Amino acid sequence: MSPRFWTASDRARAPYVIGLDVGSGGSRAALYDATGREVGKRHHKVEHAFTTADDGASTIDADQVVEELREALHVILDGFDGEVSAIGVDTFASSLVAVDAAGDAITPCITYADTRCRAQSAALRDLVDPVGLHDRTGARIHSSYLTPRLLWLRAEQPDVFARSAHFMALGEYVAHRLLGQAAIGTAGAAWGGMLDRREGTYVPQLLEIAQIDAEKLGRPRDPSDGVPLAGTPLAAELPQLAGAIWVPVVGDGLTANLGIGAQGARTWGISTATSGAIRVLVDTEVPALPSGLWAYRVDAHRTLVGSAMSDCGRVLDYVRSTFALPEDLADLDLESLLTAAPEDATPLVVPFLSGERGTGWRDGARAIFAHVSASTTPEQILRGAVEGIALSFLRIADVLREVSGTPERIVLSGGMTGAVPSWLQILADAFQAPIDHIAISRSTMRGAALLALEQLDGADIAEAPLVRRVEPVPDRGAYYRARLEAFEKLADLA
Repeated sequence: MSPRFWTASDRARAPYVIGLDVGSGGSRAALYDATGREVGKRHHKVEHAFTTADDGASTIDADQVVEELREALHVILDGFDGEVSAIGVDTFASSLVAVDAAGDAITPCITYADTRCRAQSAALRDLVDPVGLHDRTGARIHSSYLTPRLLWLRAEQPDVFARSAHFMALGEYVAHRLLGQAAIGTAGAAWGGMLDRREGTYVPQLLEIAQIDAEKLGRPRDPSDGVPLAGTPLAAELPQLAGAIWVPVVGDGLTANLGIGAQGARTWGISTATSGAIRVLVDTEVPALPSGLWAYRVDAHRTLVGSAMSDCGRVLDYVRSTFALPEDLADLDLESLLTAAPEDATPLVVPFLSGERGTGWRDGARAIFAHVSASTTPEQILRGAVEGIALSFLRIADVLREVSGTPERIVLSGGMTGAVPSWLQILADAFQAPIDHIAISRSTMRGAALLALEQLDGADIAEAPLVRRVEPVPDRGAYYRARLEAFEKLADLA
């Protein structure tokens, strides 16, 4: 974390809030003050990993996550004698936990990366109007969404489906266990792909196809519709929380934008971790949604619009391990390799290692490495892979402009960029726009805390610190436009 973006305990000021964040690599908690800065060293992470299998399964034990967050809360509040006013919560999006009538989880949490329902996803396209459904829900038909997962569960585990009294998102289940009251945010429900983006209610046609009643899904709650913690089991454990409100869980895409200051229709937020995304938070109606984008309702006034890619930092890990590059990429002269002028001899890489999300949304797509000869070096393949990541972002950006216009500012954060900051020159050259690299560790969790601060009086949010602005080289734009045209032709074959 930037040394100037936390505050010492003796300088922190109320209201205090907590951010909870559940990602693919762990569960985290941190205490924040009225400025949105972490307080002292009051943050804690419990690492975890998804359980995966060859059939496409990707799961995690939901009760394990509950206990991880419980542990993290106890650690950060140990010795804290103030009062917490609110707790904001985000998790990885598109999750499912089946819960029986006794309130117990009877499945592991099925994560966004689980593709076992891809056959049901394909069959769903024959049951609905895909274009009309996309416009209504803001979500494409895809294996990461709720309807095909419910169809899969009904077909493959009929006894479990029959015993299920509720189908919860992971963060909703966490509230159920810690508070005794399940609570899902509107943005969390929207990420399941069954919510009408204009009305904020579940789509009857999808409920009918899944053969469930709306009561089996959580009532979507806007961020302002929080749960008071007074009298809950969690407040009994941690008295500092007795006067707090629990802001219903949202997806981590929303909080990723909030955490780096990407708010308003003229500021785009880019995330670069294992996966990647571009998002813009708009406060106007999105009347016509381009096919390559999703649009998730946040509340009665705001919608998060954007698209995502499954493979971002994962591509660098794959290239390093497969093409005999140094274990530590820092041993390469990446500054020279990635900031140099582009060359036609660079391989053209379509980096769909885990299938394609935006813009084509094809579960079965795979990566392609083209224009490779006997003289191609591993370093050239790495350069081509990084260009492929930039082109994946560029194709999304071209569609996003149809909704929000040309952005006034593009802000970016994420672990991949922290590890390989020089790649931003390629991204800026492809976009032909400046890119602002924001330095906030745990920025997604900070976004959850800022969403909590939104619900309170007295907040005075500090601006996210800028590491540097990367300016494009004007005469490189034509190269990336030509590359994008070739990229799209290859992507059709992936």
